[in-house]
Amino acid sequence: MLDSILGGLQGMMQQPNLWIFFILFFLFIIVAYKVVKLFVRAAIVAAISAAFPFFANAFLGMSIPITLSNVLWFAMTGLEIFFVYHILVSIGKIAEFITKPFSKGKTKRVEKVIMIEKRKDKDEHKKGEEREER
Repeated sequence: MLDSILGGLQGMMQQPNLWIFFILFFLFIIVAYKVVKLFVRAAIVAAISAAFPFFANAFLGMSIPITLSNVLWFAMTGLEIFFVYHILVSIGKIAEFITKPFSKGKTKRVEKVIMIEKRKDKDEHKKGEEREER
């Protein structure tokens, strides 16, 4: 059995198409997981949004007519808001990734290193002056 596994691994090492297949399979799993996660969250948002007219009538004292068109309108509006929010967050993450090398945080770290080096130079200069005085 071990020979068949090792033989299979050796065969896989010699076939680059098989490696590409496994890489694509791995990427497919990641993308599919993210898409399913997004749709589950969207379904939850739609259900909560559809429940809003019932909540508003019961607890907020509003008089929203409970019709199929109103419930669907609230569900669709909630989905639109959710997807706009999701797109804006994605754009923000992309912009943050692109501008990360130019951020002030990196500049502050570089300035901190420069300040430490200047302090070391001053300390060494003071030690040199003290030695000359003796």
